[in-house]
Amino acid sequence: MIPLTLRQEIKRQILAREDRRDPITAPRVPPRAQTFIGGGDFESVGNNFFEILKRHGLKPDMNILDVGCGQGRMARPLVGFLDRGSYTGFDIVKDGIDWCQKHYSDVPNFTFQHAPIFNKRYNKSGSVKASDYVFPYPDNSFDLIFLTSVFTHMFADDVQNYLAEISRILKPGSKCLITWFLLNDESMNAENPFYDFAFDFDTVSKTTTPKSPEAAIAFVEAFVRNLYEKYGLKISDIEFGTWAQPDSPYQLQDMVIGLKP
Repeated sequence: MIPLTLRQEIKRQILAREDRRDPITAPRVPPRAQTFIGGGDFESVGNNFFEILKRHGLKPDMNILDVGCGQGRMARPLVGFLDRGSYTGFDIVKDGIDWCQKHYSDVPNFTFQHAPIFNKRYNKSGSVKASDYVFPYPDNSFDLIFLTSVFTHMFADDVQNYLAEISRILKPGSKCLITWFLLNDESMNAENPFYDFAFDFDTVSKTTTPKSPEAAIAFVEAFVRNLYEKYGLKISDIEFGTWAQPDSPYQLQDMVIGLKP
C-alpha cells in the first residue's frame, strides 16, 4: 500500500496540473491543490449546505457560528445573505483561517479565528486539548450553530466538551446542526456502507483505521442522545445520511438537529 503522505503528494500534483489547465476564478474558492477540507466540489458542497441551513430556519438577521470552518466552504454562500446578521467561524488549522481572513477582508460582518487545539492528524502544534477548550464567546451568543464533519474526527471527551460549550453559547430557542456518523442497528448491519467502522476505539466509538483514528470516527447513537440530554439540548430530528443508507434523501453524514429549549 502506498504511504498516506505519498498518496497526498500524488493527489496534490494531479490537482496542481488541473489548476494550471483550468484555473478556478470564482471568488472565495481556493485552488484545487490548496484545498484541504473534505471531498467533493468546493462550491456545490457549500451551496447544498446553504440550502440545508435555510431549510432549518436560517434567516438574514441571525448571528451564526461555524465550528470547524476550514477554508470557508460553508461561509462563501452566506456572503450577501447575512445582510443583517453575522458569521463567525473558527478552526484548528491556521492555514485555513489565514486564507479566509485574506479572502473575506471585504466582508465586515464575517470573522474568522484560529483555535490552537491539538489534533494528532490536523494540528500537531496545538497547545490546548479539545476536551479543555473554552469557546471564546459569551453565553447565549448565537442564533444558529453548525458543525460539518467535525465530530467525525474527534474523541468522546472532546465531543462532550464541545457540546457543553455549544449549549452554553447557543441562545434559548435556537438550533445547532451537527453531522455525525451514528452507530445503530441499521448502520451496523448495512451492506457495503460508504465507511467501514471495523475497529473499536472505546466503548462508545469505532474508527476506520486504528493507526490514525481521527481520520473517521463513529459514535453509538444512544451515547449521542444521552449527551444531548446531559447538556440541555433536545434532539428535534435526525437526518440519517447516505454513508450507511444509500437511498437517504439527505447528505453523506448523519445530521442531528438539536434545540436549546
